[in-house]
Amino acid sequence: MAQLSQLLSRLPEGKDVRMSTMGHVLWVCWHGKLPPAVGQTLLNYGGMLVGEEEEQALWFFFTDDVFLALARLTVWGNFNELPVSIELFPGRLQFDRKRDACLLLDASLQAQEMLVRDSLEVWVHPKSREGKKSLPGISFERRAGRQGMSSVDWANMLVDVRMPYASTHSWFAILHPLGSPLDKAFQSGWTAMFKKVETLLQRLKIKSIVSGTFVMLAMDNLLMLRTFLRDYLHSFDKENGEGGVYWPCVCVIADRNNLNFNSDLPKKIGLQWDNLMPDFPYLRYRNAYLLGEGFTVRDLRYTGEQVSMDDWCNVLLNENSLSERSIPLLMPARLTAGDSTEPGCFYCGIHSHTAAQCPTRSCPPAAADLWDRIAVLDLEAVNEGFRRIEQVLNEEGVAGYAALLRDGGDAALVLQGVLDLNSACQLRNVPRNWLYRMREPEPGEGLPPRDDSPAWEMLDKLSVAAPEDLADLEKKIAQNISRHQRDPRLRMAQGFCQVERQDFVRAAASFGEAAVLTPSPMLQAWNEFLQARLEEEQGHFGAAIEQYGQVWRVTQWREAQYREMVCKVKMGFAEAVLDPLTKLIRDDPSYFNHILMDPALERGRLLILSSLYDLWAEAKKKAESEGPAINALDARLHDWFSAEHPVQLLLGGKIRQLEKLASISSYIAFLKVVETRPALEKELEECINREVEELRNRYKYYLDILQEIRDEASWFPFPSALREFSRDFNESAGIINRAFSCNFRDAEAFKRVQADTPRLAELLRNLRKRLQFLRMVRDGTLFGLTMGKTFMWIEIVGLLLCFIGVPVVVFWGDSLRLGWLREILGEDQWSIQKVLILIVTVISFGLAALRTTLVFDRKREKLLEQARKQREQAQQTRLERIRKQRRAEEEKARREREVLAAKRAQSKLKEKTGV
Repeated sequence: MAQLSQLLSRLPEGKDVRMSTMGHVLWVCWHGKLPPAVGQTLLNYGGMLVGEEEEQALWFFFTDDVFLALARLTVWGNFNELPVSIELFPGRLQFDRKRDACLLLDASLQAQEMLVRDSLEVWVHPKSREGKKSLPGISFERRAGRQGMSSVDWANMLVDVRMPYASTHSWFAILHPLGSPLDKAFQSGWTAMFKKVETLLQRLKIKSIVSGTFVMLAMDNLLMLRTFLRDYLHSFDKENGEGGVYWPCVCVIADRNNLNFNSDLPKKIGLQWDNLMPDFPYLRYRNAYLLGEGFTVRDLRYTGEQVSMDDWCNVLLNENSLSERSIPLLMPARLTAGDSTEPGCFYCGIHSHTAAQCPTRSCPPAAADLWDRIAVLDLEAVNEGFRRIEQVLNEEGVAGYAALLRDGGDAALVLQGVLDLNSACQLRNVPRNWLYRMREPEPGEGLPPRDDSPAWEMLDKLSVAAPEDLADLEKKIAQNISRHQRDPRLRMAQGFCQVERQDFVRAAASFGEAAVLTPSPMLQAWNEFLQARLEEEQGHFGAAIEQYGQVWRVTQWREAQYREMVCKVKMGFAEAVLDPLTKLIRDDPSYFNHILMDPALERGRLLILSSLYDLWAEAKKKAESEGPAINALDARLHDWFSAEHPVQLLLGGKIRQLEKLASISSYIAFLKVVETRPALEKELEECINREVEELRNRYKYYLDILQEIRDEASWFPFPSALREFSRDFNESAGIINRAFSCNFRDAEAFKRVQADTPRLAELLRNLRKRLQFLRMVRDGTLFGLTMGKTFMWIEIVGLLLCFIGVPVVVFWGDSLRLGWLREILGEDQWSIQKVLILIVTVISFGLAALRTTLVFDRKREKLLEQARKQREQAQQTRLERIRKQRRAEEEKARREREVLAAKRAQSKLKEKTGV
C-alpha cells in the first residue's frame, strides 16, 4: 500500500521559500512497472514531476490541463489494462533559493494511503472540482473514498471517449538578432544563420512570420516547444563544435494567451529588446519548468523579494558547461533595474537614480585599499552583501545607499566596490585628478596645494548643490568662465553641472572644450574619456567604443579598454569580449572582481561568468594544491623553532594569515596564496639558515670563551679548591661537545642545542665571575713565588757578601787599603753586621719586587703556553689513539666482510656443483 507521507518526507523541507504558486497535485500510484504512456501523457500536458519513489509519484500542474491529461488517460485505460490509482487535489508548489521543489498540502491529505486496483481509478478532491462543471466531455460522479483516503467528498471522473482532449498550451517564440541591419557583418552573419533556422522550422513544421529584424514562431503544443528549444540550442552550440554559422540572437518564448500571431507581437510582449541577453532563451518560470529533463533554469538576477512564477528566466541545455561551469554569483535586481532606453547615472551607471541623486556625490573618495579588501572577501560574503543591498534598497529606495554605507560590514564593502567601478567619472575624484594630473601619488606623498582658480569653489558648491540649485550654479560657472576663459577646469565643472541637469549634449561640448584647453596630455585624455562615457550612458555604443579605443591607443589606460568591452556587452556582443576580458584579467587580476560586481555587464553575465569560471577553477586548483605545502611549512616552522622564538612569532603570524587566505573563496585570494607560499617558504629557509649560522657562531664564541677560561684556570696552585668551578666547566664543555657532535641542519638537534643555549650562557657567566677570583689567587701565588725566589737568591748573595766582606775588611783591610772602612766598622762589628743584614734584606725585597713586576707577565704567559702545549699534545695523543682504534675496527669489519663473502661464494659454488 502506497503512503503519501513517505513520499513527502523525501522532498526538501521548503525553508527560505523564494517562489511559490497554487495548482493541482497528482498523486499517482501503481503496481509493478508504470506504463511509459502515463508519464509521457502527464509531461505533454504540462505536468511537472516533483518526487518519485517505488510505485508512487507526485506531479504538479500549473493549469487545468490536468483534467485533459486525466481524461486522455481514462480513455486509454478503457481499452488497456492500467493498474494505476490517481488522486487529484490542490496544493502549493514552492522553490527555495537553490531551486529545490517541494509541495505544501493540507495535513489531512498528507497522511493518506492508497490501495491500487487492477484498473485505472481517478479520484478528484472537491476543491479541485470547484468551477470545473463546464469542462467539455468531463463530468464528476461522487463516490465514497476507499480505506486510507482522506475523509472528504471524493468524486470519480466520467469522460466522453469521443472528445479529443487536446492540450490548451501554446506559445509564441520570437527571435531578434543583435546589431544594425545596415552593418555588413550583420547582413552576412544573420542571413547565413537564418537559413539554418529556416531549415529547422521546415523540419519541425513550425509556422513563422518575418517582420524587420524579428522572426515570430507559433508553437502549438509543449512537445513542439521542447523539441524546438532543444534543436535550436543544439544547432548553434559553439561549445561542442556544432554551431557552424552563428550570429547573436535574442530568443523569447511567450504564452499565446490573447495575443495575435502578427508583426505587432514583439511590441505586445512588453520586453525591452535592447536589454536582453542573446544565446539563452527567455521564458517565464512556469513554462521553463514544463520543459522537463535536459534543460537548466537560470535566474536572471538576485532579488530580495519572492519571485512570481510569471517572472522571466533563462534556460539552457544541461550539457552546456554554463549549467555547471559558472561562478555562482547573482547581481541584485535593484542595481540593474530601470529603463535601459533612458540614460543611467553618469557617475555610477546604475539606472535607478540620476547623477544628481548619486550616492557618490556625498561619499568621500574610496580608500586606496578598497579593492585589496574586496579581494579577500569570500564569494559567499559577496552574495550575502548583494542580498543585503537588495533588501535595503527594496525597503528604502535611493536613501538605502547612505544607510548601507553607514552600517558598514560586507554589504557596505561590496556597495563601495560597485560605486567605485566608474571612479574615473565621479565628481568626488575630480580634485584628486586635478591635483595629481591623473597619476597615482607616490607612497607618503602629500596632497599638492590648490591654486587660486575659481574652479575649486565652483566644484565644492557643485558637490553639495541640490537639484533645484543647479541652474543658478551653472550661471555662476558661466560668469567665471567669461573672466577666466583659458581655465579648462571651469569648463569641466560646467560639464559636470550639465551632466547632473541631464543636459548631455552641452556637457559633451564642455568636456570637449576642456580637452582643447588643457595642457596636460593625461587630463586631455580624461576629458575625452568623459565624452565617451556620456555617449555610453545615452546608448550610443558605437561612438563610445570608437572614442574609448582612441583614448586607449594614446594612453594605454586600462579603464578605457575596459569601458570599451562594457559597451560591447551592452550591445549584446558579450562573446566577442570574452578573450579580451580574460587577457585583461591576466594582465591585471584586480579586474576580476570589477567584472564580477559590475551591473553594466548584466546583458552578458551568463557568458562572462562561465568564461571567468575557467580562470577561477584554474586559480582555485593551484591554491588548493598549495594546502599540503602550507601545512608542511607550518610543521617545519614548529619543528625548528619554539613558540617563544622571534622567528616563530613573525613567520607563524604570516602562515596563519596564509591559511586564512587559503580558506577564502576569491580569485585574488587564490592568486595571493599561490604567490605568497613560495616566498614565505623561501623566507623560512633564509631564517633557518641565518639562525643555524648564528647558533653555530654563538657556540664557536662560547667555545672560545671556554678555552680562554680553561687556559686561565689551567695553572692554579690549589686544584682542590676548584670543585664547583670544575663542575660548571665540565657541564659547559659537555653542552658544547654535544652541540658540535650533532648536525645543526637537523631540526630536532637544532632545537635541542638552542634549548641548551641559555643554560650554557648562564654557566659561562658564572665561570667568568669565579675566574676573576681564581685569576687573583693564581696571579698572586705566581707573583709571590716568583718574588720569593728572587728575594731568596738576592738575600743569599747579600748575606754571603756581608758575612764574608766584614771579616775581610777587619782582618785584611790595611793590606787592601781599606783601612778607612775598618775604622768605620769600629770595634762593634756584630752590630754593624746586623745593620748590614737588615739593609741587604730590604734591598733584596725591593729588587725582588721590581724584577718580579718586570718579568711577571712574560713568565705567566710562558707557563700558560706550556700548559696549553701540554694539553694540545695530550689531546693530539688522544685523537691519534681514537683514529688507531677506528682504523682497527674498520680493518676488523673489512676482514669479517671478506670472510662472509668467501663463505657465500663457497655456498653458491656448492649449490651449482650439487656437492
